[in-house]
Amino acid sequence: MGMASASYPVHNSQGTARARLYADGHAVVQSGATDLGTGTYTVMTQVAADALGLPMEKIRFELGDTNLPTAPNSGGSVAAGTVSSSVYMAAQDVWQKLIKVAVVDKKSPLFKAKPEEVTVEKGRLFLKKDASKGESFADLMKRAEMTDIEGMGQGKYGSGYETGQSGSPAGPGNNTDSAGIHAMHSFGAHFCEVRVDMDLGTVRVSKWVSVMGAGRILNAQTARSQIIGGAIFGIGSALMEETIRDQHFSRYTNADLATYHVPVNADIPDMTVEFVEEHDPFINAMGVKGIGEIAMVGVAAAVANAVYHATGKRLRDLPLTPDKVLMGGINS
Repeated sequence: MGMASASYPVHNSQGTARARLYADGHAVVQSGATDLGTGTYTVMTQVAADALGLPMEKIRFELGDTNLPTAPNSGGSVAAGTVSSSVYMAAQDVWQKLIKVAVVDKKSPLFKAKPEEVTVEKGRLFLKKDASKGESFADLMKRAEMTDIEGMGQGKYGSGYETGQSGSPAGPGNNTDSAGIHAMHSFGAHFCEVRVDMDLGTVRVSKWVSVMGAGRILNAQTARSQIIGGAIFGIGSALMEETIRDQHFSRYTNADLATYHVPVNADIPDMTVEFVEEHDPFINAMGVKGIGEIAMVGVAAAVANAVYHATGKRLRDLPLTPDKVLMGGINS
């Protein structure tokens, strides 16, 4: 058996989003983000729906166009936290604008209320101290003859938030710039069991568990899949993936799937992924750290530690192919 810890820093990146809420109850949310198959479309639609108090089928999230508000690339574990925070802040901008309309509308139950006394939940604006005094955004916009209202939001790592009793972001006006004050990392640990053939030197991973603490998890299903994918990356690196270059020309000599080996289903056991519940009040408006890289960090080390536990030999040259295992010697 073997294990290894994992730590990956939170990188700072700027992102923006636009949210346009229509009086008929649907919304269009835009950000120039990308979806590499990590679920950005799904997750940002969920974030927008939650922030705007609308069902998911009433949200259209648009991305993948440089004409849309600027967003970071999908790399360095920055996309989820930055884009989700941008979407959330854009929704808050919409609500702040609607609150300003409500408190000056003589026909509104919120007339003459102070903006800071009004909150929003599930598309309804109401007084914090008296939830019975309020109205839906649709009624307010219809009375004000508004067809739509637009908000912009910027979210980046390093801009924290203050949490309410529920642990959810408290909204604009409460952000605290913690850059340079707090260290920001995702953390995790990988555990595995391997079986080493004493005669052939082959190594098989027979059990796998990854446990991650990465702030707020926006979608447990897509996050679990991403951790599994990253762990498989690491298992491939540990046991079979190797780039070979020509010593004279520096060109790759195994640039094909016949000689560059990658894991297949038969190489991977059932994998268990767990998340430690974590509320980080400083990271960004959504408390999201990102999981793209942390899934891979420490995986190869866990496998190598398990091989050491099984054989008594410390191998430090990846991948741990059978020839290296046999040459390293195996204690019976």
